[in-house]
Amino acid sequence: MKRVQLISLFASLGLLGIVLELVRRKLLKERFALLWIFSALVLVLFSFWADLLEILANLVGIYYAPAVLLPIMLFFVIVLFLYFSVIVTKQGDRIKTMAQNISILEERVRELEEKGEKEE
Repeated sequence: MKRVQLISLFASLGLLGIVLELVRRKLLKERFALLWIFSALVLVLFSFWADLLEILANLVGIYYAPAVLLPIMLFFVIVLFLYFSVIVTKQGDRIKTMAQNISILEERVRELEEKGEKEE
């Protein structure tokens, strides 16, 4: 195994270890960790199977095999951005609904307090 493959393998396994440790410490939710674990496993695959880059480069017509990593990484980044955008949108909707519910509850409390003061 070449030195660059070993460095890639250790870096990929390091990323995988960090993600798993963050999940274990409950600093990263499992649903978010799945994308990172998948990404790390893909990097481990590329580390072990060096010819995979050559095969992919030939399939898409790229002459310099390591350049294939750029579109692959860009794809993963776009998927992550899209995934997090969906989550942010859902959270925004939930926050809006919660704020509306709190406003309704505050109004009800105010009405009950006024009603209680009138009865005394």
